[in-house]
Amino acid sequence: MKKLKIFFILPICVLISCNEDEGEIDYADLGANIVLNTSSISNLDENHTMEFSIITADDVIVTDIAVTKGINTVNANVSAETATFNSSLLGTLSGNEEDGIDISAVSTLSNGKPYSKDFNIAITKALSLEKGLDAIIYDTAVEDTLIFEASTKSAVIDNISLEWKKGKEGTYAATTPLGSPLNVDGDTIIFTNFTDASYGYNLAVKDTLYYRFIATSGTLTDSLETYIPIISQTFDTSSKVILSSDLTKNKLNLDTATFYTDTNNEDAEIKFKSPTGFEKEGTTDINFVKVGDLSGESEYYNTIDKLFAEKDLLIAQRLYDAGTKETEVTAATNGDLYIYKITRDVTEYGMIKIGDVVSTNGGTSLTEINIEFGEAEIK
Repeated sequence: MKKLKIFFILPICVLISCNEDEGEIDYADLGANIVLNTSSISNLDENHTMEFSIITADDVIVTDIAVTKGINTVNANVSAETATFNSSLLGTLSGNEEDGIDISAVSTLSNGKPYSKDFNIAITKALSLEKGLDAIIYDTAVEDTLIFEASTKSAVIDNISLEWKKGKEGTYAATTPLGSPLNVDGDTIIFTNFTDASYGYNLAVKDTLYYRFIATSGTLTDSLETYIPIISQTFDTSSKVILSSDLTKNKLNLDTATFYTDTNNEDAEIKFKSPTGFEKEGTTDINFVKVGDLSGESEYYNTIDKLFAEKDLLIAQRLYDAGTKETEVTAATNGDLYIYKITRDVTEYGMIKIGDVVSTNGGTSLTEINIEFGEAEIK
């Protein structure tokens, strides 16, 4: 056993115990201590060897350790500086992940004094996510990666299966997204070009994919559920500006939201067009499509306000492809929405929403169009 050499003189009260409560005898009183080395096990480790370290002074020996959980007690196997017992004493582990399991250990010492100590054993799930997903982006070539892990102290995991369902109220069904059994130590699931037709899930934007991993070890199981919203590709932010007939600021670069004068023929991409519109500037590769009736669309996009609020680039692309392309708009009015496609180094889709249109005549006619716009590349 590990021995402690004490090179200072302890007060006599320490040697014979200063505790009035004999149920709380500490290590300094007795010259012995035990430490639970196996302080955490997985919920599948119902047959695992648990170990204590034994530390004593030179003249003290631990001869026995009785370990108790609830009404059940076992005698640990004491050998030199360690003692062991089996986790079967703890009973069912699953369901105790939040609070752990309390045990007490009463040691019999060679000096005739008992030494008791309480412990809490943390119970962890065998399954965990190394990398979760906040969402799966619909119809993108950019990979969305979900990684799970499986770990126990000594329990052997026989297999890990996976189930899926659509939405919280759906019914789970088996799935093999990798086309082969999952690795029992953990695996990576990569979503790419995810659409309603891919993966056999029939999931569209605004749906939620639920996954349930199930690890089996003999007759024991552990499960892990995660849910992943399906979202569209969008532009993240929008800019609010005023496009004016004022020749000192009648041209706009959509990429930088910067205004230029009428004499600048290099930097702008669109410019004000009389009486209340806008048009492409110079050689800019841009076209506009006016959005029409959306009542036949999904409830998420069936008005102009909803569509712009969603900033959905895939819907924008579809409406653009189906619409009439123009390089100029002459009479925009409050509430109109235009989809545009612009090619710089890459091609991007965007939306221009028309706000208030104000005309004044203070000696010089001036028209201002409040617009909000945003754009992004579809990947």
